[in-house]
Amino acid sequence: MVSQLNSSIRRTRRTAPLLGAAACAFATLAAQEPPKVVELSPANFAADVDCKVVKQLTITFDRAMSNTGFSFCGGGPKHPKFTGKPQWKDQKTLVVDVELEPDHDYALGLNCPGASNFRSAGGAALVPVQWTFSTLPAQLPKPAEQQARNKKALDTLTRTLAASYSYYDLRVKDWSKLLKERTPELTAAKTDKVWASAAAHMLAVTEDIHMYLRLGEQTFATGTRAIDSLYRRKLLDKYVKLQPAGDNALYGRTDDGIGYLMIACWTEGLDLAAVEQALGSLRDTKALVVDVRPNSGGDELMAQRIAAWFVEGTKVYGKNRYRVRAGKDGFGPVLEREVKGNAEPGKRYPAPIVVLTSRYVMSSNESFVLMLRQSKDCTVVGQRTFGCSGNPKPHELGNGVTIVVPSWQDLRPDGTCFEGEGLAPDVEVAATAQDLEQHDPILERALELLRKKVK
Repeated sequence: MVSQLNSSIRRTRRTAPLLGAAACAFATLAAQEPPKVVELSPANFAADVDCKVVKQLTITFDRAMSNTGFSFCGGGPKHPKFTGKPQWKDQKTLVVDVELEPDHDYALGLNCPGASNFRSAGGAALVPVQWTFSTLPAQLPKPAEQQARNKKALDTLTRTLAASYSYYDLRVKDWSKLLKERTPELTAAKTDKVWASAAAHMLAVTEDIHMYLRLGEQTFATGTRAIDSLYRRKLLDKYVKLQPAGDNALYGRTDDGIGYLMIACWTEGLDLAAVEQALGSLRDTKALVVDVRPNSGGDELMAQRIAAWFVEGTKVYGKNRYRVRAGKDGFGPVLEREVKGNAEPGKRYPAPIVVLTSRYVMSSNESFVLMLRQSKDCTVVGQRTFGCSGNPKPHELGNGVTIVVPSWQDLRPDGTCFEGEGLAPDVEVAATAQDLEQHDPILERALELLRKKVK
């Protein structure tokens, strides 16, 4: 429940990072940029917080903020216990007194879908930020034993990255320099959890969201992203009469007979049978828009099943190679990935298609875009995709920490790697969050192209 006072604290069960379209939707309704958090104390992802010392949380913003509201989101045992009301120390800084427990993981959100009262003085809402940190145990391991354990884990990590990380030579220019700079911090870590947090902080330079570390049930990310999908459900009804195809897909048609299909994920939350049933009902449309802007990937085999509606015969849509040893030439052979079109006439879509993309598109969904490009008449409209794929695999480091690293390089059909580059659309459409307040320029461009084509 949100307080009816000037300030509001919302406690929910949401503790996962609020990224992508969900986050960006709350950026601002005004024409100004949203405020940003420039400093958190304790630092985000810190694992060495001393609960005997830290009695206050501090948030510093990059600009003057409205002092009439704030929204702390989260709840349950991971939410810090507030012992006082949050107070604005100055126009940019908010503090709140807390009581922390030893050996405890904490998580809270600043703004969330249900409450967005952290706003600039001009009224722009903060894009939701997830804040996590952990306190030290009351009894620490013996320093000499922990340091020896840290050094051994670091040696294993160094060898693992060189021999198994598929983008080792792409993501970091000078590993020796990076390791030299961070070795003192890693060696001096007071616990395994502090070591894992420090290792994740070191590897953040890769900006690789397919790489992360695990210790027990806790995950330490090395890369994050907050990207607007440029997809707005509320705008679609202006263009298409829609109905659901399961929980994560929509379909329908325009008044002049152009079909529309949106697929939001390639995970268990998608009802493939419902999507295929929708495709069957759209076979009589003049053309089809396939909208995957809000889709960040999942199971590539699921994507193949839907792509089979658009491809004739068997087509190579992508290639990949696995790292098998250290060194720039430490890869196995280049392998081809194929999509096979449906043989049954009733399970083929016969007309031209347009695929809608944005920077939010990544991983297996990028593979789906490559699959649809193998159809007879496909145009990709929107913006360049994110460029991130990895087929990540786990590796034990000997101190209870597991690092998960990408094992392959994903390649276009011509053998070029698009990691960090993304897939360029055939027709690029400039669009911002402000543009999408009133209309959908990407969808409009797609419909324009298809109408010219079918006319």
